[in-house]
Amino acid sequence: MNPKTAVIWLLALITFLSGAIVQYFHQRHAQLPPFAVLSVPTYAFLLFLWYRLDAEQRSYRRSYLLNVCVAGLVLIGLPYYFLRSRGAKGGFAATVLFILSFPASLLVSLAGQFLVFSLLRNWH
Repeated sequence: MNPKTAVIWLLALITFLSGAIVQYFHQRHAQLPPFAVLSVPTYAFLLFLWYRLDAEQRSYRRSYLLNVCVAGLVLIGLPYYFLRSRGAKGGFAATVLFILSFPASLLVSLAGQFLVFSLLRNWH
């Protein structure tokens, strides 16, 4: 498995675990765990890592400003990077896949929530 694929699987795992942990604490009427708060910077770091690995693989020269945009303004930075590194057609296709990753992420998180909900429901 190449490193970019490993990062994507790690993002999916963290999304699943985040949904599961939030559901667990929600059913217990407790405050959100620190993991829920820490998952946001973890996502940002992993997305930046994926971008860095992709840029190196494509021999694309990253600028400081683009690095900052990808790290802080991912919804602007990554589509810009896709268009610059892949051209119009490839950049558009990559941007569409990036946008589709949001509902996919929601489904993975819901799967984690549903699993915990089902397990806790059966234990009572």
